[in-house]
Amino acid sequence: MNRLSQQALPWIKVLLSQALVIAALWFLGDKIPVHGLLRLVLLGFVAAVIGRFMGLSWFWIPIQVLLPLAVAFNAAVPAWAYLVAFVLCGLIYWNSASEQVPFYMTNRKTWQAISDLTGEATSFVDLGSGMGGVVAFVSSAHPNLKAFGFETAPLVYLGSKIYMLFAASANAKVIYKNIWHADLADYDVVYCFLSPVPMPRMFDKAKAEMRAGTLLISNSFPVPDHEPDRIVSVDDHRQTQLYVYVM
Repeated sequence: MNRLSQQALPWIKVLLSQALVIAALWFLGDKIPVHGLLRLVLLGFVAAVIGRFMGLSWFWIPIQVLLPLAVAFNAAVPAWAYLVAFVLCGLIYWNSASEQVPFYMTNRKTWQAISDLTGEATSFVDLGSGMGGVVAFVSSAHPNLKAFGFETAPLVYLGSKIYMLFAASANAKVIYKNIWHADLADYDVVYCFLSPVPMPRMFDKAKAEMRAGTLLISNSFPVPDHEPDRIVSVDDHRQTQLYVYVM
């Protein structure tokens, strides 16, 4: 599957789950004793549940729930609501335009694979740590490891700080920091889930800064013209591949 298909797949699943619920509502008709606004809310929640079974992350739940309402009440939505939505999207997808790195989320099976690769390392960093799931999981699995995450999307960073209060161990920390300003010499394992565009630059940075024997792990995106030392295939719905480079 090419990268464009991977990016479009979640939206295809959203539309498919919504279509399945609409078809069910049409087929059952008046047998469902819920009408009006409640029916739209029900449609969104059921579509969200179906989407989860299809492999969509929890991030898509509010989108699934709000989509039927947005379509039904489009004419009644005030203009300022679109501005608010635009600002919120900007705060979430902060790095997409400047760094050409979409907001990707690492799933739980991949968390475990990354944790297994960490081995006996004493320091770990997730470059673009999102909501902090990888950092929290790895730190919990390796109590003697110091785990860090760097994130600069404002709303995502705020969400990760709240998440870390409840889910992370004392040896985990998320920092508001540009990944290109980080000194990679401080870490035994460097993990990133970026895009094809910045990978050559990231690899050059890793070669210049990381110590011999340390690991660079790239989720889904290999470094062009450089064979990885190991490829780990994850048995998840995306068939994720982790490209491991030994410095």
